[in-house]
Amino acid sequence: MVSYKFTLKATGNAQGEYFINLVLIKDRINTSLSIRKKCKYEDWSFETERLKKSHKEYKQINDLIEKYSGRVNDIIHEFELDETPFTLQDIVTKFKKASGKQQALSYTAFHESLIEEIRNAGKLSSYNIEKDTLKSIQRFFNRTEITFRDLSVDAIYKYQSFLNGNNNSQSTIGIRIRTLRAVFNKAINREIIPATTYPFNKFKVSKIKESGKKEYLSEEELLLLKNAQLLKKNDVFARDMFLLSFYGRGINFIDLMQLKKTDLYKETITYKRSKTEVIVNFKINDFWKHKIAEYTSPADSLYLFNIIHNNQNSEIYINNKKEKYLKIYINTPLKKIITDLGIKKKITYYCARHSFATILKFNNISLDIIKEALGHKDIKSTMSYLNTLPSNTLDKMIDDIIF
Repeated sequence: MVSYKFTLKATGNAQGEYFINLVLIKDRINTSLSIRKKCKYEDWSFETERLKKSHKEYKQINDLIEKYSGRVNDIIHEFELDETPFTLQDIVTKFKKASGKQQALSYTAFHESLIEEIRNAGKLSSYNIEKDTLKSIQRFFNRTEITFRDLSVDAIYKYQSFLNGNNNSQSTIGIRIRTLRAVFNKAINREIIPATTYPFNKFKVSKIKESGKKEYLSEEELLLLKNAQLLKKNDVFARDMFLLSFYGRGINFIDLMQLKKTDLYKETITYKRSKTEVIVNFKINDFWKHKIAEYTSPADSLYLFNIIHNNQNSEIYINNKKEKYLKIYINTPLKKIITDLGIKKKITYYCARHSFATILKFNNISLDIIKEALGHKDIKSTMSYLNTLPSNTLDKMIDDIIF
């Protein structure tokens, strides 16, 4: 079933005016389309979804809303009669064509609409990346409103130089440029812009590579972390979560926090990775046994650890909880712990996964086995986790081989 409503955009402009949006909802996912009219908050009736008489153009704009309402009703009815699968974007595309011409969206307006879609889908990590990328592009141009034509091949090269000049890592630069490319691809697929405006035929994103190595802890450093005498409860929790990941085959935090009691059977954890949907299982060691007892959830909880409360399973709740815990309760304390231990590395929770994979590699475990242990779908993903062997390790391996 598809429903729709007319409402105001969540944020207003500097004059306190809000754009009127047509919001379409299907399968608990929604998308919005501006009708390019705006009003003050107090001039809008959320009950009738129309302008109040206090707005000087209330009659003309309400007539337009009625017209659009009839049009979208007809489109939805036509799709439902056809009885073939359709998406919200199919409705949007047909609605625009029925209007006689495509609405000329700026890059800013289109990217903002994508950000809103991602937010409504509860994809918090992607939402933050998209939002930060748009802000970064706006800082580069030193203005809010940007057109697709502003983003020429030359402009993207200059944007890359701008990011380099602001000491962004190559990884961050890659994320920014790839996000920009994805927006162009979506705009072309949705018939917002012609394919001839695509700048990435000449600007090759593949040339942007991370020159720095991925951080990991060596076996000696892991032992140092494990045996550290920590006094603060938050520090102990951060260290424990990191080590649970390392001993749990590099389990991601979103999977760790969602482990259910039923996932543990006869000292073996079995779960499906959120990212790849690959089934992973591993035998728990004494550290895991101890921490399961220490961080056990209430008897009526479905979850193994006492992180998710009240048996919540909402995607938005889970993602918000993950982001909060990683930022406040794990990565921030972990940074100080590592510094206090005299380890000069930028370590976060995710480095436990890199540490696990890298130590397996150092011990001559095959890529196929590491791939299976990490729950990857392909070898390329596995190789991205592995660091170049340090010179002292290479020396030992060569000494063992050459007589």
